[in-house]
Amino acid sequence: MKKGAVPKALVLNSVLHKMQGFLPRERKFFDLFENLAGKAVEAAELLVELGVNYSELPQISEQLKELEEEADSVVHQIIQELFYDHTRVTEEKGDIRYFAHNLDNVIDGIEKAVVRLTFTQRQTLPEPVSEFSPILLEASQEIRTAVCCLRDMGGEGKSLEACCIRINELENEADKINRKWLQILMTSPTEDPNALLDRLLLKEIVEILEDTMDQCEDVANILETFRLKGGI
Repeated sequence: MKKGAVPKALVLNSVLHKMQGFLPRERKFFDLFENLAGKAVEAAELLVELGVNYSELPQISEQLKELEEEADSVVHQIIQELFYDHTRVTEEKGDIRYFAHNLDNVIDGIEKAVVRLTFTQRQTLPEPVSEFSPILLEASQEIRTAVCCLRDMGGEGKSLEACCIRINELENEADKINRKWLQILMTSPTEDPNALLDRLLLKEIVEILEDTMDQCEDVANILETFRLKGGI
């Protein structure tokens, strides 16, 4: 390469970046994202519903299974659309794929936790789940609001930022709940083998819900990335 010559790859990337301003962006991703975010809210609402209708646990578990399958279908559609989208560079496609999978993981986590609840012999919703469920619901609602802001980043950027800040605050609250209940479950003495097994199962459920809240924070982080880039 001659001294002072610009690498071809750098030139190509520069050209592609400039072309993005002229190539039409597919608007269907907004609809798919909003659909997926809506399903996350539905999943969290079903978890909250268990607090008042715990006798409906088998039915709600089945509803969540169906919702999780629908969400997987939406994610698959997003991935397929990315294959045929020539208006974005690889990095942008990676951001979208990462976002979709993390949002899907929120739904997966709630469904997984409820499946574990069906293994217990409890007659009411365990207290740790009661504490996690409203936090997950609010976080999913904030995600849905933030996703709707993506359609107009110029006018809704501040609203999206506020949603992400609130999700991070909720994740900190979930951390405190997680630490509290892990301490209780792991230090309270018991001699009943059945109680011990139930406690270990509840510990797993708490960890699943904490991980699900971490997924919400990951979604907020990628939403912030979209905001910094000016959209998707």
